[in-house]
Amino acid sequence: MTQVAVKTLVGYSEEVVFAGDQVRLAGQIDYPLPSPYQSTFPLLFMLHHAGCDDREAYTHLAEIALNCGYAVFRWDKRGTGRSGCSGAGSTTQDAVNAYEVALDREHIDRRHTVILAQDAGTGLLGDSFGLFARAQHPAGVALISNLLDQNAISAIDSRLLILMGQQDWNPWQEYGRDAAEAHNRENRHGAEYFVAPYADRSLTDIRYGVFHGGARAVLDEWLRSII
Repeated sequence: MTQVAVKTLVGYSEEVVFAGDQVRLAGQIDYPLPSPYQSTFPLLFMLHHAGCDDREAYTHLAEIALNCGYAVFRWDKRGTGRSGCSGAGSTTQDAVNAYEVALDREHIDRRHTVILAQDAGTGLLGDSFGLFARAQHPAGVALISNLLDQNAISAIDSRLLILMGQQDWNPWQEYGRDAAEAHNRENRHGAEYFVAPYADRSLTDIRYGVFHGGARAVLDEWLRSII
């Protein structure tokens, strides 16, 4: 996927090596340029889909959050990037460990944490939301290419944004509109959804081969509203 060049307000980046569940994992935290007298930052934690992509596949999403003033934690799943590979252990526990490591980084304001999950990551978060909330209840959750239907979405006990591509092979009516409406009926936090026209499952605008501009704008505005 080709990305449009964006000037990103990165202050500095830090490589992080940490323990998953019986596997060595690697990731990074990027901090935005601070404003005067600023000592802490809200956190965006990336929860990846089940593909073989490493942390670099989420650079465009990190750019959006950094330009909104968030510190961003992204990591390589087991068997990708600089992380180790192991057949033993739980990938769910890997993700929870990564979340705990992100929360414990210096200069993080834990009260303003957002989890951004994509594709299979949305299913993992729906199945295991309590494990993440036990470490820190997120102020918001963003789901890209959501896999949680109107019954499963109630597990996300947080403010919610769902982003779907119009050309996603899963119907946006069910996993976008209906899921958001169900969440609003069952939770007090508030849920929104956006369907990106001409966008595929990864929110790539199929006309231009870039991350959809409308989805970028909606995510930007929503992230700023959290803080």
